[in-house]
Amino acid sequence: MKKEKGICLLVGGLFVLTNVSPAFAGPPLTNVEGVGGVALNPLAYVANPIGKDETGLFGSSIVSKPNIGAWHISLPASDINWEAAGVNISFFNRLELGYSHESVDIDALHGQVDKDNLSAKLNLLPEGGFDLAYLPAISVGVIHKRTDFVGATNKNDEDYYAVATKTITALPVPVIVSAGALSTKGYVRGVLGFGEDRDEAFFCNIETIPLENVIVGWEYTQGTKVGDGVSTHSMWEAHVAWMINDLTLVASYCDTGSENLYSSSSASAFGDGWVISAQYAF
Repeated sequence: MKKEKGICLLVGGLFVLTNVSPAFAGPPLTNVEGVGGVALNPLAYVANPIGKDETGLFGSSIVSKPNIGAWHISLPASDINWEAAGVNISFFNRLELGYSHESVDIDALHGQVDKDNLSAKLNLLPEGGFDLAYLPAISVGVIHKRTDFVGATNKNDEDYYAVATKTITALPVPVIVSAGALSTKGYVRGVLGFGEDRDEAFFCNIETIPLENVIVGWEYTQGTKVGDGVSTHSMWEAHVAWMINDLTLVASYCDTGSENLYSSSSASAFGDGWVISAQYAF
């Protein structure tokens, strides 16, 4: 299989509104790359922050309790099964650190690709900062990625991002909107290695809570080109989630484009599939 061939990471996800209920898992979730946010994209909020009148790890007022997430992604058109597990923790409700491990079983490669992610997110501006209710939360972050894909010339590099997230409570149901920009060299988010060129991609999310413990949402990530013949198709996914106290269960439909892994020698889209996830906020 040529290096230009690959797969496309697309997973469903969600996050929970900060002020819905202290009994529900906190915002945001631990995504596939160990970052607090929806599965494809980070949010400006840090994971599992310490709420008012709450305590963090071992009663701390500085270090939050951890948030963990597990994912299973199935893209049957390309015979791909993707597993991931991650954890993150925050400090002062401003600095989030995360880690995740991904194992990607690719039938066309007759083997498994493993990828590790270390992330850091810094919240520069909390939502409603400077006593201005209309201001969104704004954060910047970095994700160090390493893959063991044998066909990759470059096996590790970093993604950088900036993101703004805002909760809107004036509508009939709570809505969160989020948008940001990602700078990457990653081919299929780094699973298949890293190109010579850095590209920038737009991403966005929208989440609603139509019922007290149900979340419905959608997200999008723009495609990237990181070298000659090395590209990743744009992606979108729609999800629904059920919050059960500190546990959140997610089901999602995802679409990476109409092609699949076997449709051409340089395919950058790999069809659609389903995703399930379980999340727990300690």
